[in-house]
Amino acid sequence: MKEEKFYIPKSYLTVQIVRDVMAEFEWPVSYELIDLIEDFQAVLIKFESCEIELEEIPDNGINLIFRSYNNGKELDAKYGNIIKYLDDYNPTEHLDLEYNTYTDPELDIITSVRNDMKNLQYYHMDFITGKDYSWAEKYLKDKNK
Repeated sequence: MKEEKFYIPKSYLTVQIVRDVMAEFEWPVSYELIDLIEDFQAVLIKFESCEIELEEIPDNGINLIFRSYNNGKELDAKYGNIIKYLDDYNPTEHLDLEYNTYTDPELDIITSVRNDMKNLQYYHMDFITGKDYSWAEKYLKDKNK
């Protein structure tokens, strides 16, 4: 009987990479990084009032997921599902995004994390600091219809 072999991609996302990239930016609130071993490698950023997960998508970058808001209320919103609730969302115009090499997977993960941190800094600082959850409330209202 022939044994089936599954493709198991190498994971490059680590807490250390997230820590190093986040250190390049100023954060007005404290945070803790938690290593999550799930189906894919993931790192949870636990801020004082919300939790944001960076989940590695093998061979394709990072999936940004807003897990909770307002001191523990469940959100579980993937980034692609919330952009329509963000005012004036135009990352090409607003952010100095970096491009992946497609030849160095570890560097590409670092680049993806850095782009996500730029995104969080520009569009989500009021969410992170607990000042404004309006997009999250709109998202949940539509999700629960």
